[in-house]
Amino acid sequence: MIIFLLYITLGLILNFNSSLAFYLKKEDKYALKQNENKNWFYRYSLIIAVRLLITIIYPLFFINLYFLKKEPIEPISFLDKLNRTVVVRFREIGKYNNIAPTEKSSDKMIIEIYTLIFTSFRKASLERKEHIPANSLNVIAFKFMKLYEDLGEEFMNEHLEYELKKYILEGLREEYKVGASLF
Repeated sequence: MIIFLLYITLGLILNFNSSLAFYLKKEDKYALKQNENKNWFYRYSLIIAVRLLITIIYPLFFINLYFLKKEPIEPISFLDKLNRTVVVRFREIGKYNNIAPTEKSSDKMIIEIYTLIFTSFRKASLERKEHIPANSLNVIAFKFMKLYEDLGEEFMNEHLEYELKKYILEGLREEYKVGASLF
């Protein structure tokens, strides 16, 4: 019984103060991010269950890490993979055509502009009872990335409001109908 208590105590200590704790903190952040819209019990029950399981099987972690030299795999969500793919494709197309986005725009800003354009124009298209193809939205996103790099975020947002009003009144510009596929 004493050996079991020592084993569990050591597991609890390693759970919160070791290289194991470093990886568990990453898992905790990932679990909270994935379940952010759920109630608190659901969010934290998974974290508690994983911590309890690791308290019991912690030797496997150290065997894999130190003897077998296997690093734990970083948790990556589908959205993170999709965002990374979008950024890579926008940068490749921009570099090939010598247009924005360039190094002036961070990956985070590319995703923010891309998301802003898609959500804004999709909402406006619902108002017009139309559908804007994704390829056309990509062209619009490229144009707004250029605006962001050349004239700044404030002007880009003002111009977005103007373009949305124009779209709602007159429809999509011909230059936006060309389309650019990311995939």
